[in-house]
Amino acid sequence: MNPRVFMKRYRHYISVILTLLLFCSLFLFRGNLIRYASRTMTDGMETTTKNSMEDALSAQYDYTRNKQEYQYTLLEFGAVGCHSCQQMESVMKEIKEEYDSRVNVVFVNVRHKENESLVNYFGIVTIPTQILLDKKGKEYFRHGGYWSANEIAKHFR
Repeated sequence: MNPRVFMKRYRHYISVILTLLLFCSLFLFRGNLIRYASRTMTDGMETTTKNSMEDALSAQYDYTRNKQEYQYTLLEFGAVGCHSCQQMESVMKEIKEEYDSRVNVVFVNVRHKENESLVNYFGIVTIPTQILLDKKGKEYFRHGGYWSANEIAKHFR
């Protein structure tokens, strides 16, 4: 069959297939896209701003330095009106109750102006996003979207 005739006859199918491939690739590579967007956000920060945020985080979440008993910090970035964030409320409550002495659970509302520098520092581009910090206040794991308490707890063992 002549390629021009083929293209003319099946051009609608080809556009549908290409659109489906695009959406599938976006779905498959969404984690990489989110990481890239986050990295782009944090790389764009000024060095002084980044250093001051690191100092503030260290002062608050470095439990070896500030002598608090926590071993981990769970930062939950979200917003009050977000449906997935509302689902995470019960999960955060469960983690707080079960690991009260080991895990400091902190909700960060991304819509509040005072949290803007923290959101930018961590490069939050989707909500909800959960970030786990170790005892020294350093990020060691990140998750975007709904996350069950059982899955979170695996990172505390």
